[in-house]
Order: sequence, then C-alpha cells, then structure tokens
Amino acid sequence: MTRPLALIAAALLGLSGCARPCLMDQTGTMTVNAAADANRTSATAVDVAATTEPALADRLAGLDASTYFATREQLLRDHPATLTVTGWEVAPGQSVGPEPLRFACRTDAVFVFASIHAPGAHRVRLERLKGLRVDIGLDAIEVTR
Repeated sequence: MTRPLALIAAALLGLSGCARPCLMDQTGTMTVNAAADANRTSATAVDVAATTEPALADRLAGLDASTYFATREQLLRDHPATLTVTGWEVAPGQSVGPEPLRFACRTDAVFVFASIHAPGAHRVRLERLKGLRVDIGLDAIEVTR
C-alpha cells in the first residue's frame, strides 16, 4: 500500500517540474546603480548568469569577470540548456530597474559579473534574489539586499 502512494507522490513531483526542493529563490528583482565615476567613467556590462549544472556552477565560481565576458558566448554555446544569462549595459550615473529575475527551481547557482576595468574578480555569487541592489563604483561592485 505504501508503494502506490510513493509512486503517486513521485509522479506529482515530476509534474510540478521540480523533483527536488528549490535550492534558492526562484524569483526576485535587481536594481543596478552606477555612480557618476563608475568604472572610471566607462559603461559597465553587468550580467546575471544562472546555471542548473553543478559542474558549470563550480566553473563560473572560478572565473573573474574579465575571463567570463571573454568566454561568455562560448559558454552559452556549450551549455544552451543549463546556462541562462541576462545582462545590461550601464553608463556612469545611470540606474536600471528594478528588473525582474526568474530562474528554474533546479537552479544551482546565480552569479553577477561586472566588466570593471580595475583588477579584481568583480564576481558575486548570489544566495538570495529578493530585492537585490548592485552598486557600481569607481573600481568595484557591491551587491546588497
């Protein structure tokens, strides 16, 4: 009798599109604010990259923003079903958002990458998606909730 109940439960989980508990929020918003002197007064590309593949999450966690932006197109070609990228180009003094973010329940990791000209990783792994704010300064980014 417990076996039929287990089969029904498994079928229902499969129909919901989420066979395991969500690892992080599925939805949220992000606002991007660039200071007047942001990125040494240059426009900044800001990408939110989400993956449903643990190995790709580990790979993204090891990339600095410069390497990420140089290889982004190839990453998207190599992982079309498991990598989602949303991006903006933000000029100094400009604000964008709040922009909606929505990811699959099975998302393993979400990162923000910013094309800052100064040395540094300029990568932040997000733990939550609710009410995010990305501030671009002279030579760094800061993500707050």
